[in-house]
Amino acid sequence: MIFVEFVGTEEVFRAISEPVGHEVARLLRVRPESVTIRRVVSQGGSDAAELWVELSSEEQVFRRGREIAEALARVAKQRVETDLWVMFRVVPLSHAFLNGRPRARGRASAESASE
Repeated sequence: MIFVEFVGTEEVFRAISEPVGHEVARLLRVRPESVTIRRVVSQGGSDAAELWVELSSEEQVFRRGREIAEALARVAKQRVETDLWVMFRVVPLSHAFLNGRPRARGRASAESASE
């Protein structure tokens, strides 16, 4: 799973969540159903929106961050007129657990597949 957190208005979320999910899937070469976009409810007067994309290494951010940010901003701008901040959260695969068991994103580990 690839997790993306959206912070912003409900209207913007409804307008961009599906296309952003498809774009994240395309860029990270996973199935669209492997991307989960969550809306974080917040208070504040800003019309700007934030997308926090979870990646598994600083290297991914370094190599792909700008490309991902530009693509997501482009997709969002086709649907809404708002400032969009794209930020990254790094969660190493060694810190990812599914039901308490270590997992790699997008596929079961060899250990869990044999159980």
